[in-house]
Amino acid sequence: MKKTKVIFFVFLLILVVLSFYYKSLDKNNYQTISKENSCISCHTDMKGFAPAHTASKVTCTACHLGNSNSFDKFEAHDKMVTVPGNLSNASETCAKCHQGIDHRVNNSMMNTMCGIVSVDKYVFDENKDLDSLFNIHHLKNDSAADKHLRNKCASCHIGNEKEHPNPITQKSRGGGCTACHLNYSDEGKKAHQTYIQSQKEELPKIHPSLSLKITDNHCFGCHSRSGRISTNYEGWHETVYKDTLYKNPNYRVLEDKRVFSKQTPDIHHTKGLSCIDCHDSYDVMGDGQKHAHQEDATNINCADCHLKQNNNRIKSISFEALNPDEQRIIKLRNIDTKQQFIHSYLTNKNLINIVKNGSDLSLIKKSNSQKILIKKQSEQCTKNVHKNIQCSTCHTSWSPQCINCHTQFDSQEDGFDLLDKNWTLGKWQEKGAHYLADFPSLGVSITNDKKSIKTFAPGMVMHLKKADSIKSKFIRLFAPVSAHTISKKGKSCIDCHNNPVALGYGRGKLKYQNKKWTFTPTFPLEEDGLPQDAWIGFLSNDTLYKTTRNNAHPFSLNEQKRILKVGSCLTCHQENSKVVKLILNDYQMALKDRLKVCGK
Repeated sequence: MKKTKVIFFVFLLILVVLSFYYKSLDKNNYQTISKENSCISCHTDMKGFAPAHTASKVTCTACHLGNSNSFDKFEAHDKMVTVPGNLSNASETCAKCHQGIDHRVNNSMMNTMCGIVSVDKYVFDENKDLDSLFNIHHLKNDSAADKHLRNKCASCHIGNEKEHPNPITQKSRGGGCTACHLNYSDEGKKAHQTYIQSQKEELPKIHPSLSLKITDNHCFGCHSRSGRISTNYEGWHETVYKDTLYKNPNYRVLEDKRVFSKQTPDIHHTKGLSCIDCHDSYDVMGDGQKHAHQEDATNINCADCHLKQNNNRIKSISFEALNPDEQRIIKLRNIDTKQQFIHSYLTNKNLINIVKNGSDLSLIKKSNSQKILIKKQSEQCTKNVHKNIQCSTCHTSWSPQCINCHTQFDSQEDGFDLLDKNWTLGKWQEKGAHYLADFPSLGVSITNDKKSIKTFAPGMVMHLKKADSIKSKFIRLFAPVSAHTISKKGKSCIDCHNNPVALGYGRGKLKYQNKKWTFTPTFPLEEDGLPQDAWIGFLSNDTLYKTTRNNAHPFSLNEQKRILKVGSCLTCHQENSKVVKLILNDYQMALKDRLKVCGK
């Protein structure tokens, strides 16, 4: 009896061991199938992957879903995602590894287009609060503003579905994660072209890479529209010319046939900096919070990098103290982890490509890890009289401006719904009269009771005619603008204090004679009695309802008088004179001296 029990227990033990062994075999077999799965039985010798997404690290089904355990084509392709990375599937694809990124991107300005929707609805009298939170994906189709947005604006958002695998071009829109992270090599582009020409029969063997290689071309598709930031940055200004200037070096014809003329590029572009050298992942992909306007979501500030002279207020942080995402990006970009990285006093963010270099700062280019010493602010910038003036206010060289536009709805024309991607009856027509590349107007923005002088451009100076309107409505609104046309040399005192465009009066002759200012406009007057390109009337105090922001306004009458008071000094005194230097160093003392000499 005892011997039987022993045999029984030995037999049971053998069964348990065998059970674990076979389970181990199954597990190993499953791992083999998942790593070297049925996908590669057809898609053999596939190459082109970025190091982080090779087959040894990420399976095909991790991105494309489907069934990698079946060798039947239809079963293997069941529920497969041809174009992963779209926000419609990012939670099942990209976010499985990059956790939380789908939430951030979904709430980002690049996806919601909140500010554009809010302002558009304000113009159409469908929204009274410019700081309202909207989402382009939630638009209905039962109002004039909704139709206008769906017809003219709704393609340039990151949630726009990328329907086919193809390289990034100037016409690319949306695509979720792939909008920024997708790259085709030259070899990959040829393989893709062969695949298309073969009616999708000849399977490509070159896979596009997904990586941190984010070029300015990735941004260009959307940001060469609206504010034209991408083209501004490279030194190109849109014109009304036809596409017949292909071989003229002073003009550039885009893939969509728009013609641009050569202008001064941004100094950062000439130095070889890419968009992502300034704009980090929280700028672009969002911080998870919803923001009303783009400037609310921007993390970078000029003074983060360009310190004041003799400034020792640098807060640095070690690699070990950074969060895991920041550490991973630094490693992937091959940035030296032994350096001290910078923590911004202004935005409370870590700047992981700005490092401490003694008492100076250096920028590490994200494209090639090249280190560039950052110049400090000039002595002029640190003058107390300029404390409320933003860096870009003086250093913006030009801004694209459009005035006297005509926007109306034609109920008989065929229009295209950019959200549903269907043709509809009824189309919004837009026609601009003047495209200008000029120094922008200046105005006031107030944040947390702090006043700052910013650059503004005509956001909407236009005639708007709805489908049910007999008469058009005239609108005059200026918007804060970050033109991305920064110059090394700042503007002179005269450029602001004696410039009618900067003051908001529009183009014309601003003259100081017999202790009195006069202004003669260049452009004709509009329905509201102001010149077509003006923001406010000459020495008027009409500052209400003039901007696309609740917290901004053009210069008040008192502010205009203060600016012109200095401007009157500049009609006699050179900028390097003792009088002007006194104004810069001690404005109140200069005013006292002015009373003695000028009597006013």
